[in-house]
Amino acid sequence: MAKQNVNLSGYTVSSLTSYVEVNKDVLIRSVVLGASKGDTIENCRKQLGVKGTERLNYLNVDPALQSGNGCGFTASGNTGFAERDITAVRMKANDQFCPDDLIGKFAEYTVRIGANGNAENMPFEQEIAEGIAEKIDEKLEKLVWQGDTGSGDLINGFLTQALGADSAATINVAITSGTSVYNAIKKVVLSIPENLLDKALVFVSPAIYRAYIQELVEKNYYHYDPAFGEPKDMFFPGTSVKVHNTLGLAGDKTHLYASVWDNMVYATDLMNDKEEFRLWFSDDDDVFKYKVKWNSGVATLYPDAVVLGTAASDLV
Repeated sequence: MAKQNVNLSGYTVSSLTSYVEVNKDVLIRSVVLGASKGDTIENCRKQLGVKGTERLNYLNVDPALQSGNGCGFTASGNTGFAERDITAVRMKANDQFCPDDLIGKFAEYTVRIGANGNAENMPFEQEIAEGIAEKIDEKLEKLVWQGDTGSGDLINGFLTQALGADSAATINVAITSGTSVYNAIKKVVLSIPENLLDKALVFVSPAIYRAYIQELVEKNYYHYDPAFGEPKDMFFPGTSVKVHNTLGLAGDKTHLYASVWDNMVYATDLMNDKEEFRLWFSDDDDVFKYKVKWNSGVATLYPDAVVLGTAASDLV
């Protein structure tokens, strides 16, 4: 499988390899499994040990209820395996920092050159290492939702799959122009299969979520207390379905995606030392370099357990 790059450029400063060496497991887990910005990767089902394309094997269990009168045993029911492919694409982020760029700037006091001519430590190592992990996590959160290989992205995200490869199986809900956010969400909620209602969420972009909260305030369904801030999700009135503020959908103002966490699968390796987070000084060109490598991919177990609301125009 061809290796692909995530471009993160610019001098985002940090201190030397001592911090990275001690915390590399924490840093790579933050990159691969999410921990700072979005919460999609953190909450959805994990498929570990995936290096390329693998099968998702899962059970379809359907026992038959029979009359218990009389003696005897009659086998009846249907339990079988179903399969779907999931692909985790190899990704990396590389960049380099020249300490001399700080000479003459406010941070030149941080540059320490050893007697052998090499930099003894990298300025702001901790801040840079944590910033790299946080920024990759933020980019990956958006990728698992809106990634589109047709537009040059590394993977197809949940939303892209529902709009494309899985569209025939997805429960599609058309939302006409001029529909309010509240009524658009209501239409999606009413289309969720009954067997999912107890755990279902409607995933929406932060812009749509804010508009939803304001409509609830106006309708007096929600008495907002600023002391508690804005909640991450809220039940849609009269239901057990939560509307979820989803950072990975930022910028999207026309789609509402409903499913359950268990139906959404995130694939990575994380079991065979294929992930890497390194920061080092290169004697060849006198610069600090970092390298982060991992693999990621997403898929849904049951496309027919996804409800996708698509508005004819921006909802907000």
